[in-house]
Amino acid sequence: MWKKVCSMGVLLGICLMFILPSDATPDEVILDNQVELVVPGVFELVDLNRNRKPEFIRFKLEVKAYREGDFVITGNLEGKKKGEWLGLATTVVPFKWSPKNPVVELTFTTDQIRKYQISGPYRVNISLKEDGWVLPEQVAGFSPKYDWESFEEVTATENGDIKTLSDAQRAAQTWAEYHAVELGELIDINYNYDNWQVDYRARRGNSILRFLVNPQGVVKMIKISKKIK
Repeated sequence: MWKKVCSMGVLLGICLMFILPSDATPDEVILDNQVELVVPGVFELVDLNRNRKPEFIRFKLEVKAYREGDFVITGNLEGKKKGEWLGLATTVVPFKWSPKNPVVELTFTTDQIRKYQISGPYRVNISLKEDGWVLPEQVAGFSPKYDWESFEEVTATENGDIKTLSDAQRAAQTWAEYHAVELGELIDINYNYDNWQVDYRARRGNSILRFLVNPQGVVKMIKISKKIK
């Protein structure tokens, strides 16, 4: 019996030699593909023209991971109206995690906040994806009690992370998955009026699904009906 216990101990030690980083202790080990969101995140107001009326809400969140990886981060900004949480803006950004780059920044537009006249606190839900692996959506933070009237209509955009056709397409696809929208054939991608425009055929029906993706990753979808000739 004692020999079996010793053998198991030796085997476990050998396994840990391959699993543990050289400077890690057993209680610091995170298995491959496991990611931790360090909640709550931090909210900031972005005032582009410095007139004390912000145009955007920015959310910063630290991510802990076992290894470097290329992730897609989806954030959904929500506000409460009549006791129900209502989606206000969705942002999708590519995020290359490394020990030197552990913080993701998500920027949300405030047009829906003004449209529905919803004051804070707001909350942000975060989900994370890498290829076929997904970290399920979870609440990552609540904002202070911002007043909806304090926000200004957006008149300019900042430089962001969506810089290529593939980034824009991936943002549109991730938004569609997040909102359970089925996509058909990709029709076209172009950059127009400070936004990427990504067009898909709808999986069902005779319509086009147009995704407007701004450089910060904020995604909006428009359904365009086509008459059958």
